[in-house]
Amino acid sequence: MKISKRDSCVLLVLFILLLVLPSQGKARQFPDCKKCHKYKDTRKVVHPAITAMGCPSCHTQPHQKNAKFPKFLFAEGTDLCFGCHDKAPFSKDVKHPPVAEGQCLFCHDVHSADNEKLLQAPMPDLCFNCHDETKFNNNAIHPPVQAGQCTGCHNPHSSEYKRLLYDDPPKLCFNCHDKTTYIDDDKTMHHSPVKRGLCLNCHDPHAAPGERLLRAEIPDICFKCHSKFPEFTNERWHPPVKDGMCMMCHEPHQADYRKLLSSDVPALCFNCHDSGEFERRNQHPPVSAGMCTVCHNVHTAPDVAMLKYSINRTCLNCHPGIAEGPHAITNFFSQGHPLEGRKDPRAKYGELSCVSCHNPHSSDYMRLFRYKAEKVFDLCKNCHQY
Repeated sequence: MKISKRDSCVLLVLFILLLVLPSQGKARQFPDCKKCHKYKDTRKVVHPAITAMGCPSCHTQPHQKNAKFPKFLFAEGTDLCFGCHDKAPFSKDVKHPPVAEGQCLFCHDVHSADNEKLLQAPMPDLCFNCHDETKFNNNAIHPPVQAGQCTGCHNPHSSEYKRLLYDDPPKLCFNCHDKTTYIDDDKTMHHSPVKRGLCLNCHDPHAAPGERLLRAEIPDICFKCHSKFPEFTNERWHPPVKDGMCMMCHEPHQADYRKLLSSDVPALCFNCHDSGEFERRNQHPPVSAGMCTVCHNVHTAPDVAMLKYSINRTCLNCHPGIAEGPHAITNFFSQGHPLEGRKDPRAKYGELSCVSCHNPHSSDYMRLFRYKAEKVFDLCKNCHQY
């Protein structure tokens, strides 16, 4: 059979086309998607499924009319993602609502993105699409929050702990904060909320109005628990208490001394009060024993000088015999020196009392006399002129 010159040319063209063009089946299986879908992989972070396996790893039936799922995918929703991603990290007890609803694309772009993990926006801006940003701005902001490190504490998908935390407080807190600063077994006293791991009773983990992320300023934060005690309800207030300076005396987490004091009494008192007033030659026994709180309340008090009772009643609690008979002097015309009920212009509080003659803390003179006296009657001339 003789082949014409024209037929020879047609056969040559067909042969060349067979060599150059892929087969129809191969084109259907490995299409060059970028010819039409030009912008799916142009951003900084590209889905590994595209770079390593190609588009048909997800779109298994490209442009086939009888494709089972939309967009020619081999499955729908999270079933598609779990074709590659392990389902376990997304299936713990506490699930992020978008995860629970299968809305992966609410946070992630499926092809490429300008942010790591294919996120639709950088953190924390992405989080603020749902979470109120104002709750994360205040006078004090937790450094991880300020740095946008939401996932430093929270798992964005699912967790075994409430609020999607990686662990329960205080264990979670101790990933950054030194445990021994707050709960040290060598310390004698621990603040009850701290010992029970209730860090969030006092501190907000995101942002707060008070310094150190306190939910309220001191002393308001303290009074959320302590205001119910009667020791804060008297008329007269210890100046540090009145000024809200609780931390001048107390440690908020743990201490070596009772009541979470930063040092023991009376050393603590001498941080403000001149110790010389208490260290003269003759000391009142409660003073030398450091028993300041036998006579004084430390927060509020009903009487002057932070006394638990009036001056004379305070003294008579230990010296009851003084009121049972004439005091200091007696004769046919006198029932002893009066103890109260008169003005004393030399007294600090203007009223005659035991401390008109005696220094309740210490004295360089006999019987704790306030004024110089070598014998009892030497004292009298300080008030009585002869």
